[in-house]
Amino acid sequence: MLGLSWMRPDAPYMPVAVAGLLAVTERQEAGVTAEWAMSLHGPVLRLAASCSVDELGEMIASAPWPDLEAVAWPGAGPKQGLKPTLADSQDPLGAYRAMVSALHRSTEEAIPIELALLRAIVSDGGLDAAGVPMRSRLLRGVKADLSSVGKPPKVKAEELARELDAGPQFRRGSSGLGLGFVPEIQTFGGTTGPEPSSVGSYSPLLYNLLWHGIIALPPVTVARGRQRGVGGPLVTAPDVLSWPQWSIAVDLRCLRSLFALADLHEDVPSIGSLSARGIDAVYRARAVPINSMVAVFRWGRRVA
Repeated sequence: MLGLSWMRPDAPYMPVAVAGLLAVTERQEAGVTAEWAMSLHGPVLRLAASCSVDELGEMIASAPWPDLEAVAWPGAGPKQGLKPTLADSQDPLGAYRAMVSALHRSTEEAIPIELALLRAIVSDGGLDAAGVPMRSRLLRGVKADLSSVGKPPKVKAEELARELDAGPQFRRGSSGLGLGFVPEIQTFGGTTGPEPSSVGSYSPLLYNLLWHGIIALPPVTVARGRQRGVGGPLVTAPDVLSWPQWSIAVDLRCLRSLFALADLHEDVPSIGSLSARGIDAVYRARAVPINSMVAVFRWGRRVA
């Protein structure tokens, strides 16, 4: 058993980072599961794993990463984000589906990482007024999804292992390396922030795990009245996330199911109903605007 004592159940990055960690270990067929256990200092995320922290760091460092050059982009190629890239096409939906189809044919892998990335950023089940596939709400705060994933920071396995053991170590870096889920730094690396020193700060561990988690949690189309929007397994409302603290050992497939439970997203979740499914707490956070382009999710409040 490995305990991640730094992982907070009220942190909005927590569920996505856990999904990313399970996705990485699933590709390595490591058979890792995750559950919350109580300690003298509160809840601790416990991993049932036959590997060491050092080996986990190596798995994260060597995990497949999207190669943007492997995608058959329409027109002149990708811009900073997928939506503006598609918007330049005369048939944005057709261009998106052509990219997806080409990736299906290009490899013997069941789901190539580039295909998973495209599906995680937008959904062809919901279109905006211009006919462009709509963007995942899990990417709130990330204003350049392709540029921020195109060149990941160089990091050694031992550095990732240290962060897994002791917690995220934030460092200065290029704009866009962080994500809107990280409340400690409030912004993902835009042009402004609560403090100049926080702009561009990121944790190599959270950067890797959050992107692997986003890729592992594709958006889904949701109907709201006459409109069709794009949600996801954590999305309660366009700018609201809800997530559980669970007491059962879960793999990635089971975790996806927990995140998507309708009971989790009720106005007042019933802890009695959820506890029967292994959930002992529910947290919720609303996106807080930092400026006109960037919003972040700060610490969640317990609602059940």
